[in-house]
Amino acid sequence: MKSAIREFAPNACIFQEGAVGNAAYILTEGSVEISVQCGEKKSVLAVLQPISVFGEMALLLKDQKRTATAQARTPSKVAEISRRDFDEFLTKSPPLITAVLNALVQRLQKTTAQVAEHPDLFLGIAAMLHLVQSHHPRRMDLELVIQTLSDAFLETVPEVKKTLDFMETLGLVEQRVDGTKTFLEVVRPVDFLERARKIHGTFARLQSTTKTEFLPSG
Repeated sequence: MKSAIREFAPNACIFQEGAVGNAAYILTEGSVEISVQCGEKKSVLAVLQPISVFGEMALLLKDQKRTATAQARTPSKVAEISRRDFDEFLTKSPPLITAVLNALVQRLQKTTAQVAEHPDLFLGIAAMLHLVQSHHPRRMDLELVIQTLSDAFLETVPEVKKTLDFMETLGLVEQRVDGTKTFLEVVRPVDFLERARKIHGTFARLQSTTKTEFLPSG
């Protein structure tokens, strides 16, 4: 997978909270501060040291806005991975998809959810299922999928299962029993992610007007 090495001076901004992201970064030298703005106060979520991955959700969700600001604390070097190069890598390396996705999303911390808006679990799971099905279409062992998503998103197994059950109710996925195992299948993979986004958007609009929680929380 291609990457470009970029250098940042102390206090230089690597990306800004709220900006649309199209690349992820691997810190190879220096230190990077990850923070969010809460009103007039800045809350520091983490100070990263080599070797750390950050900004990874830009590779998983199209037009995903940055949920935090990344700023170099000291002279720093990062390897920049563009969304285009990442997609090309997945296309050429289907067996590595699950491992890559897990590595990219394991930096999502519950702390972020407590102090700032973060990628929704529903959309995050939809994006991962879409990527796996797009590049390596097959039935997926439900138990393995649930555990993998739980580990990847640092979310509880019941919460992940609740989200998948909700997706099944909406006709996005199906859980099929075959012998002693249950498998997960994506319904209509060709437009699965588009339908998931539209459904999520509809519920989000309803939620904003009625203040009722329709979707499982992430």
